[in-house]
Amino acid sequence: MIDDAEPLRDGLERVGRFSAENRRTVFGVVAVLVVASLAVAGASVQMSLGMELYVDDASQTNQNWQEVKDDDAFDLGNNVFVMVESDHLYDPETIRAIDRLDRRYTASEEFSSVTSLADIVRRGNGGEIPNTERGVRAAIDRVESMDSSTAALVDNVNPDRETALIVATYGEVDVPDAEDQYFGFLPGTAAGYLTDVAADATDHVSVPPHADVTVTGAPVFENAAFGLMLPEMIQLFAVAFAIIFSVVVLVMRGRLQRTWKVFLPVGTALVALVYMLGMMGVVGFNFNAIMLGVMPIALGLGIDFSLQLHTRYIEEREGGRDPVDAAGAAARTTGNILLLAMGTTSIGLGALLVSAVPPTRQLGATAAFGVVAATALSLTLLIALLVQFDDGEYGTNGGSQTPADDAAAVADGGESSTADGDLLGDDAPAFERVIGVLSDGIAATPLLVIVLMAAAIGGGAAVYHDVPTTQEMLDYWPDIEQRDDLETLEETAQSPNVMYVVVEGTDAYSPTTFRRASAFETAIEDHDDVNAAMSPVTAVETAADGDIPERRSRLIDTVDRQAESDLMPISGRTDTPDRFVIQLFVADIEGEEVRYLIDDTEAMADRHFATERTAVTGKPVVNRNVIENVTSGRDPMTVLSFGMATMFLALALRSVRESVLLVVSVAISAVMLISIAMYGLGIPWNPLTVATGSIALGAGITYGIHVHERFKEELSAAGSTPAAAMKEAMVRKSRPVVGSGATTLFGFGALGISQFPVLANFGIAVALAMTFALVTAFVFLPASALLLARWTDTYHAA
Repeated sequence: MIDDAEPLRDGLERVGRFSAENRRTVFGVVAVLVVASLAVAGASVQMSLGMELYVDDASQTNQNWQEVKDDDAFDLGNNVFVMVESDHLYDPETIRAIDRLDRRYTASEEFSSVTSLADIVRRGNGGEIPNTERGVRAAIDRVESMDSSTAALVDNVNPDRETALIVATYGEVDVPDAEDQYFGFLPGTAAGYLTDVAADATDHVSVPPHADVTVTGAPVFENAAFGLMLPEMIQLFAVAFAIIFSVVVLVMRGRLQRTWKVFLPVGTALVALVYMLGMMGVVGFNFNAIMLGVMPIALGLGIDFSLQLHTRYIEEREGGRDPVDAAGAAARTTGNILLLAMGTTSIGLGALLVSAVPPTRQLGATAAFGVVAATALSLTLLIALLVQFDDGEYGTNGGSQTPADDAAAVADGGESSTADGDLLGDDAPAFERVIGVLSDGIAATPLLVIVLMAAAIGGGAAVYHDVPTTQEMLDYWPDIEQRDDLETLEETAQSPNVMYVVVEGTDAYSPTTFRRASAFETAIEDHDDVNAAMSPVTAVETAADGDIPERRSRLIDTVDRQAESDLMPISGRTDTPDRFVIQLFVADIEGEEVRYLIDDTEAMADRHFATERTAVTGKPVVNRNVIENVTSGRDPMTVLSFGMATMFLALALRSVRESVLLVVSVAISAVMLISIAMYGLGIPWNPLTVATGSIALGAGITYGIHVHERFKEELSAAGSTPAAAMKEAMVRKSRPVVGSGATTLFGFGALGISQFPVLANFGIAVALAMTFALVTAFVFLPASALLLARWTDTYHAA
């Protein structure tokens, strides 16, 4: 660093000395904040569940969806399916069992409507269930022949000769407080509550021995998947902590006579996690499927920062400094580098704030706060702990440098030359010898390394947009029994998905508006992916032999009468006199087909409704919106994080060349290597993996800064050649940087064992990112810096 940085270094040294000399004050302040953070987090942080979390509350998509679900409006949107399978499906005994199930679900008063094959049979037989199988079949045939809408309804509840579906629909539900678990940390959900209601009702109904009943549907599957989240969070954090702690022990074992002292950097990182939880409580963030990843992320990065300062403190003590002086020197030198790393890491994570997926934004903000907290605690709490438990076990290397010379070196940003003096000798540990050989090879052929870097960047850029994107929300969730049931339903039911078209106007229940809606329904039913449309318009046409009454009064009377029918569950007009909803029963489609259907539906609605407002919504629409938000935010996040990091480093280092050097040789090359690996391994983009580039920037630049700053120190300290200075920097920084990098790598990598594909893919992707960041910091960066030193005057003022 140049002289302009001296005030900052002086300030950091004062912080280090204050923390070392006023340990009780530091411990007291930290303890108060820990208690406050735990109190705030315990009172407000919960596990949030539901698909609506992944859509902005203020977005039109969410507002349309909430309108359909509102129990003061349509009370629709979610369907629990009860699949009845029997080789004697049309036996009157089976139909009566279906009827008992239907009535039991209706009696719960939690579902806005329940439709079943028993309703079809009753409608086709004067309200009664026939006593013979022949009579049952005849009743079904009569309803099926009424019109195309009733025929589609029959197909939906009776998809084949051995399967009947009971469709229980609900919108908003008041979930009893008794559904909350773990003292309210895991609140009850509508999906969980109504799944239990349906299962309990099913258990209380006797069915023939030849009939098999399965309660399924998206709410049932989501409830089962969400139920795994809390145990998953505990398991992931425990595994990450165990792995990281083991790595820290291995890294620090050769530097500590008392192994228990590895708890000092680990404990500091854990305190940062507590502060992070407090921050979540203050701003109103909760845990969810994406936010589950923030704990191992913050733990890995926190230990990374703590380990760097702990290692430097040991070096200063081994160089002969007393504890307070060693604390000040460590804060002055490594603290300065930690601030640079904190800035770039926070920028990388902060770039996630431009994501269109709310939990991804929350992940970025929370993890960035965790990094800031870890930096502050490393410079205060960790230093106080190191001095408090310093019992003089650190020996000196007996170097000839005088204290005055040593102090001057530190003031210049260097390290005591007495520390680790044998790392470059013949007796150096094997790891350091390997790094020395690597450095010699890079110094001998830097242009070859640059060519490899260019190839990596070019290859990554070529496949960056070819990395697949997860196209189905179902693929985010674990492979459990309820998922198999849902997939069976999708394969069996003619229309496992429902979309909704809300039609709003000043005179919605008028013959003119209904004729427009009828024309729209006729047109949309010609779409390959739409099996049927159902609405008050359809119900009126069914009751009036396919016509729309000319008189308004008759139309309204017919709507009110049909709203009481069990056959066609349509909403009454009392709560929604200015609007109605058209339900579209959609085939099992996925991926881009959903977007095409949404666009086609919106276009048809615009053509047929001249003066009315229309809105297309439903779970397929919401899910597709989330999928598209993933890719729409990926490129802006990456460009923003790289651009802001480059500007920040240019200002901090007072050098555009050095800033570009670090960002290109470490961050960009690492991200491009990640793209190649994701493409080759089939790891898709999802709401978490899109953050990989920003995380690689933040963490990768940290490694590069450690190596690069030491390279500059060696150049200025003794007038070394660039090759000798780089070898010194790589060897001396190899163990702490690779060690701290390994903690971050394994902290993220622990996510790879998750049952949730969205988390497992993220863990693998970021573990690859950390690996490539270490490779680029120790291969691409040294080669680039050596050429810059040889061909330019960039480092003449170093």
